[in-house]
Amino acid sequence: MNFSEAGVADVLRCAQRDESFVRDMQDNVQAIVKLFSSRKSHATQRIIPALTNAWYYCMTTLGNIQTLGEEYTGTLRFDKNKKIPSKTIELVWLLLYLGGEPLYDRLIHSLQNNIKNSHELTEEAQSVFLKILGFFHQHKQALKRIHHSLFYMDGKYYNISNRIMGVKYVLVREWLRDDTFTYSFKLLGQLSLFYILFNFIQQVWSFQSAGNIENVTHGSEVSRKDCILCAESRKNPCVTPCGHIFCWDCICDSLCYQHSCPICREVVLPNRIILLQNYV
Repeated sequence: MNFSEAGVADVLRCAQRDESFVRDMQDNVQAIVKLFSSRKSHATQRIIPALTNAWYYCMTTLGNIQTLGEEYTGTLRFDKNKKIPSKTIELVWLLLYLGGEPLYDRLIHSLQNNIKNSHELTEEAQSVFLKILGFFHQHKQALKRIHHSLFYMDGKYYNISNRIMGVKYVLVREWLRDDTFTYSFKLLGQLSLFYILFNFIQQVWSFQSAGNIENVTHGSEVSRKDCILCAESRKNPCVTPCGHIFCWDCICDSLCYQHSCPICREVVLPNRIILLQNYV
């Protein structure tokens, strides 16, 4: 039986449905824990999202059952061979989905330690490799944004874990395909990718002209003061529980649509935002 690939709008609606259900489940679990102890509620704030996501996808995806989002949009998960992914692939996908970023950080840190302790590499070679690893560590958010731009352009892989494992969505019924905003999403992806690459090239060029190219791996001082949502200097800066800083109006507008940090996707409630006083 032939299936057609799901469009960008289909995949987005599927992901939003799943994320909405998991987020509601997280709020309920957090409320229950808070009833017993407010201290435990704060301590488990980082653990609950991982546990709820693991439970949800173990009960659905690993059990060869459609998630609520997949059932809502009439989609199925297929691997590179155009078949239902095996449980091994789905298990690895889930591990990458839940712990991909910490694993990435640990891998970079481990490689840096191995290079520093290596007796076979010259000091010059060690310096080059450390700069490369430092670049990939400091710019992991830019890599995420590049991935999202590619998703908007081709509509295949919503998460990086999907791209690594080759898991994409197909439609059970082709007539459900929504191509209304396909061109708009593609244009958005192209503009976003152009902006990311242009911004990076601009940073490299400015540091080269200043004779300080090494600082590229540590990030630009100007970019640190900019809000990632509006790309301008932060106005009334505030911080989320996960430690990311935004404009007050920008993050409040973002949380009206989705209760998660725009950078790390950790659950963030509007009443948890802290306005920074005398922040420079």
